[in-house]
Amino acid sequence: MSKQKKLITEILAASYAHPTASQIFEEARKRMPNIALGTVYRNLGVLVDEGTIVRLSVTGQPDRFDLPDDAHWHVICDKCGQVKDIPVDRDILDRIERDSGEQITSYLLTAHCTCKKCREAEIN
Repeated sequence: MSKQKKLITEILAASYAHPTASQIFEEARKRMPNIALGTVYRNLGVLVDEGTIVRLSVTGQPDRFDLPDDAHWHVICDKCGQVKDIPVDRDILDRIERDSGEQITSYLLTAHCTCKKCREAEIN
């Protein structure tokens, strides 16, 4: 693994904020001042393609990234882009396996919502 890819995965492992590419770039420059924004974008794409990290897309918002090092799913607010982790429900996975007759080898669930803060802002 290149030193740039290693740095990006370290940044993601240390963050629960689901950072954007720009935020990852800002953090990477603190440790590797000569890294270019294009290098960060290119390596994020490679890491996503390899399945090492996950890209979280929100309409009208910059993509966010996550290192799926523990079993969790995501809930994303379509208004403000807030991303929350939720634990995997093994009962749901068991039901999918039972209903499909297939053995699940990997999974990714992303639910979209309007978060409480955004719903309250619409009322006021």
